[in-house]
Amino acid sequence: MNPFKSKTLRRSAWTAALCGMLFASVPLPPQAAYAKATADMTVYDDALSEAFANYGWADADLGNSAVVRTGSRSIRLDPDEGQALYLYKDRIMDAKEYESLQLWVNGGASGGQRFRLTLSLGGQAVAEIDSELLLPGGAAKNEWKQVNVPLAKYGVTGLIDGILIWGTGAQEPIYIDDIRFAAGSGGQEPQPEEPRKATALTFEDGQLALKAGQERGVKLYAAFEGGGSKEVTASARWSSSDDTVATVTYGVVKGLKAGSALLSAEYEGLKAQLPVKVAESEPVPPIEPVDGLSVYDDALSRTFTDYSWAEHSLEEQVVAHTGSASIRFKLDGEGALYLYSDRILSVNDYDRLSFWIRGSGAGGQSVKLALTAGGQTVAEKTLESWLPAGLPAGEWARVEVKLADLQLPNGIYDGLRFAGGTPNEQGTVYLDDIALLAKPVERVPVAEVRIDKPRLVMRPGDVQQLQSETFFTNGDTAIVSNKSAWNVDRSDVVTVTYGRLEARSPGIAKVTAVHEGFTAEAYVQVTDTISEPVYEDALTAGYRNQSWHDKDFANKEQKRSGSLSIKFEPDGWDGVWIAKDAKLAVDGYYGVQLSLHGGASGGQRLMLHLYDGGQSLGAVDLDRYLPEGGLPAGRWTDITVSLADLGVEFGTFDGLIVQAGTEDDQGAVYIDDIALLRNPHPGQLPEPKLPVIGVKVDQASPRKPINSDIYGVNFDESNPTDSQLKFPVQRWGGNQTTRYNWELDIANRASDWFFMNYPYDNDRPGELPNGTTSDRFIDMTRQSGGKVLLTVPTIGWTPKDREIRYGYSQKKYGPQKGWIRDLPDAGNGVRLDDSWITNSDPTDTSKPVGVDFATRWLQHIAGRTGDYVNLYALDNEPEIWHVTHRDVHPNPPTYDELWEKTKTYGSAIKQQDPNAQLLGPVSWGWCAYFYSSADNCAEGPDRAAHDNMPFLEWYLKQASDYEKKPGGVRLVDYLDIHYYSQESAVPTEDESPEAAKRRFQSLKTLFDDRFVDQSWIQEPIRLIPRMKEMIAKYMPSVKLAITEYNFGNGSGITSGLAQAEALAIFGREGVDLATRFGNFRAGTSIEDAFKLFLDYDGRGSKIEGSSVGTSSTLFDAVGAYTIEGSDGKTYVLLFNKDTLTRQVSVDASMPVEDGAETYRFDAGTRLAHAGQVRAGADGTLSLSLPKRSATLIVIEPKGK
Repeated sequence: MNPFKSKTLRRSAWTAALCGMLFASVPLPPQAAYAKATADMTVYDDALSEAFANYGWADADLGNSAVVRTGSRSIRLDPDEGQALYLYKDRIMDAKEYESLQLWVNGGASGGQRFRLTLSLGGQAVAEIDSELLLPGGAAKNEWKQVNVPLAKYGVTGLIDGILIWGTGAQEPIYIDDIRFAAGSGGQEPQPEEPRKATALTFEDGQLALKAGQERGVKLYAAFEGGGSKEVTASARWSSSDDTVATVTYGVVKGLKAGSALLSAEYEGLKAQLPVKVAESEPVPPIEPVDGLSVYDDALSRTFTDYSWAEHSLEEQVVAHTGSASIRFKLDGEGALYLYSDRILSVNDYDRLSFWIRGSGAGGQSVKLALTAGGQTVAEKTLESWLPAGLPAGEWARVEVKLADLQLPNGIYDGLRFAGGTPNEQGTVYLDDIALLAKPVERVPVAEVRIDKPRLVMRPGDVQQLQSETFFTNGDTAIVSNKSAWNVDRSDVVTVTYGRLEARSPGIAKVTAVHEGFTAEAYVQVTDTISEPVYEDALTAGYRNQSWHDKDFANKEQKRSGSLSIKFEPDGWDGVWIAKDAKLAVDGYYGVQLSLHGGASGGQRLMLHLYDGGQSLGAVDLDRYLPEGGLPAGRWTDITVSLADLGVEFGTFDGLIVQAGTEDDQGAVYIDDIALLRNPHPGQLPEPKLPVIGVKVDQASPRKPINSDIYGVNFDESNPTDSQLKFPVQRWGGNQTTRYNWELDIANRASDWFFMNYPYDNDRPGELPNGTTSDRFIDMTRQSGGKVLLTVPTIGWTPKDREIRYGYSQKKYGPQKGWIRDLPDAGNGVRLDDSWITNSDPTDTSKPVGVDFATRWLQHIAGRTGDYVNLYALDNEPEIWHVTHRDVHPNPPTYDELWEKTKTYGSAIKQQDPNAQLLGPVSWGWCAYFYSSADNCAEGPDRAAHDNMPFLEWYLKQASDYEKKPGGVRLVDYLDIHYYSQESAVPTEDESPEAAKRRFQSLKTLFDDRFVDQSWIQEPIRLIPRMKEMIAKYMPSVKLAITEYNFGNGSGITSGLAQAEALAIFGREGVDLATRFGNFRAGTSIEDAFKLFLDYDGRGSKIEGSSVGTSSTLFDAVGAYTIEGSDGKTYVLLFNKDTLTRQVSVDASMPVEDGAETYRFDAGTRLAHAGQVRAGADGTLSLSLPKRSATLIVIEPKGK
């Protein structure tokens, strides 16, 4: 399996790479400052400056207190070979503004250590300087020495954004302190500045306007003798000429009533005045409803993040087009307003961008609009294209951009960026009511309107956003919150405005949203809570530390209360896991409360998860609750997270995890006063009423035989399943099987694990090749009555011995971005500048082998098992060998190479085993269906050289032509593909509401001719019909196999439901063989999904037979399928994907004489008998389906 399963356009994590992505897309300026002269820039002084982050991988402590030059902290660094401290700035800086880089170094007890200093930009070295040039003889023993780096001398006169200090061998630690960029003459101990006399005071703006009741901050600057200035807002004495009109405190001005006043600020005997005009508070113009996606209306949409680097405010209250706020930003020729979406957007969904903009002063400002994708600019125009006269002065102007005219690559984008169209300062502009307008489509009737959080618990003062969503009869959905009429029956409990709830006082209220005649309901309980301690100096009885690395639960360095706290370093996705001995009901709790301390550094990225067993129920980024800039350093911050914020609505939980939100190294964090907030009045929320869903079985429809081979799984020796189900097919597959040496029982783990040869456990290595892991797998599968699907390596390389070896030695190929902690020489093949190492030697790990290596394996297997094994896959995802196995196959495979492998190995296997059934080409996913990797997922020379045919079509045609030749044989019996949704949440453990929605909707990509998911693919995938059409065109008798897929990889209910419905879809759509990738445990909902078909009653009863046409009036809520059993029974499968109980009326179009037995599983109950249902007078079966459940109805044949 390819671990990332994604095209190049897949989104990178902004948590680690925001600055790099921005740099790749736009020229980032040095940070703008109001001071006119450059001052020294501190990098480290007792703590790392907020402008820097440590992305290093060396063993380093940025809060060392043992050896310190000044203050109380320094940096301890182990300067070993290949290790580095990497201090990365939050935006690029211009080195020519500084004379030198200065730092102090102490060699500790040993001394003599050497290092290499690198100044970098975007990961590329600008200058590399050996410490011998800076500290001859190395670091001084037990003595601080200053290192002075004259920047111009070493050619550092342009943009930089990073400082790396590299180790050069096995050495004792060094200590580093007082790092700064010096603007003045360097090389000397900084001396206190002589006091300079202020000569003038100026305000940032020449006047201030606000409305009564509003507050605005103003900034005051002092200019000094000899040049330079600084902000003195907090140091000045402030007064107002009329305190009844406006007051001022430390530069914060509050308007009280309409009128004019003069603000005065005094500093060092100087005085400056600022006119203030206060206008009457006006009625707020209502926010206009949007047919599409609102980006900004009074506040930034939760699906967008503000990554701007212009001076700006998202809460401008003096000027607004509608509502009470707008965006204000300054056009200074350098900054930009950058609004970034958390999902990919497409012109197929939103084809126009609309916004209102207003100029200031005389107007006429030039503004440049850019759309971005993955941080890269994909379209850019100035607003003169839509406003030829420029921005009007003091008036709002609407701009509507037809996105199709911008010719966006693949029609996708994920960011909006506004910047000045000229390099000079142009003053302030305002933006409001930014929206992406939905593409007009043919009107489809609405089937139902829903509210996304139908049962919600809040505390007084809480704010939550509800969304109303339409379900259309064609399966589409749309958010219509701004188009719905919202109401609440008790405004004393909660108020609602376009779905925005504000909790007022305890009680229960009913909220409704009406759209096109349909009414959706939600119930809201507002309640006080009771705190249940989890940690106060120690874990409360009944809780335990289940963290996966050692954590200090009795730390004395910081405390919120009592005398102790929990300390951990949130690096590499590590976390503090606190588990409870007993499970707790979700509906009995409101949320979680805890206190965090940012230590010396602050700014740490953290996540909070709620867990049930080993399953994450939901997670939230704690930055959402922290002030701008992240977790503050040096103080405690109290945080409260509701279960609604976590997206957890029902079920049970027994643990929580505070986890690093990045793989990067971060400073230590302290946690204290953790508590659960219990709802003292649980279980009082009613369920909203919903329409009955109709299910109809079409007994006149043609029957489609179902092949039981679709209920197969992949074997995973590292995480074997303990399920006792008898799976009809088990596959020996995955990346490690490409380089499996069957003679030595060892495999190279490819890019999944550092290109490492790792031997399988074997008690009798002297007896090899007998008793290998593959032998044992075949025996196990045979004993359970299943078929073996064997992956036969065709890459031409295999491990050369049974020793642990790896493809990218850091000693041999240089420093790399990743390595194994316990084996640091084993790198990941990625240089520090993110480029791949391309000159590796395949014989570091492997030896060349040919087709005889494969056929001898088949001989070995036949000698043990006779004719038992006949299903052979031609390797695994060969199109991406240049990624997964790039240490031995660095070049992208072409059409011809893949066909030659099929021809050479396929004919040899057929000759060796006359009963062989061959599966090929085992394509990894979407791109590989149409292109070779040589063309990089696009039409290119390789495809053009092969009649411009999509790859799979060309491949099938080659196989068909080869079979028709004299003496030809069939080289493809199954068209074998892999399929993973390219929506990142689908094949994961994520059980959040958004992930659940995406997971269930992704099932429609298997068959729906119209459905377009929210991935980069941006066209109907219709996977199974598409493949069936290719087969029918070129090789009609070939079967279809999907030998890797995954619709959820956890033990949560949505993973299990999606798995069960996927199996039903495979049967209905005519897939011939399928094997799930991603093992699961017994007693989980995923096991129940398979058990539903393989042993639904626990006594070995299977569902075998043919698919019968069945429809549901609302597929997105309840999926329905019918199988006419070969045993004469009729099986109706119902999957309630809703978070509420659904009433269903089933018209089986057949007599149900004595009732029907039902079997069911849901979040809290494993698959079991669920009673009997009897037909009503009209012959229909009426059932109540619990939320998130799978139900099987078994109807006996007439007369039995």
